[in-house]
Amino acid sequence: MKLEWNLGGWLGSQIGGTAWIGVAAILAGIQNLTTGLVLFGIFLIPNIIGLVLWRRRDRMPCYPAMQTVIFSAGSCGLLAVYVLENRGQWESIQSGGTVSSGSAYWVIVLVVSILMLNFHLRFGRESG
Repeated sequence: MKLEWNLGGWLGSQIGGTAWIGVAAILAGIQNLTTGLVLFGIFLIPNIIGLVLWRRRDRMPCYPAMQTVIFSAGSCGLLAVYVLENRGQWESIQSGGTVSSGSAYWVIVLVVSILMLNFHLRFGRESG
């Protein structure tokens, strides 16, 4: 089975993996504009990467591009948690229950690892 380029799937994955960083940027920015702007920059990184990869879809296979987007969203997610934690805003922007920053790091690593492994098992073995 080959992974095919699809606008809905591409944007859904890209935005779905980074939307929480954008929301965190807004919530943190209400409390501290600098933190909000830093997080907004972190939010932009994987989305710009995704846009560039989408525009180059005629020159590269979808599988490595998707792996790149997943990895960049995960890395930027870890960076966002780090920034919020070190600026003392991680818990203050949460409503309802709270998730510790330590748990957030593990969840991000686990989800990204599972996604990358799943994509490798379904699509990557034919690429290599």
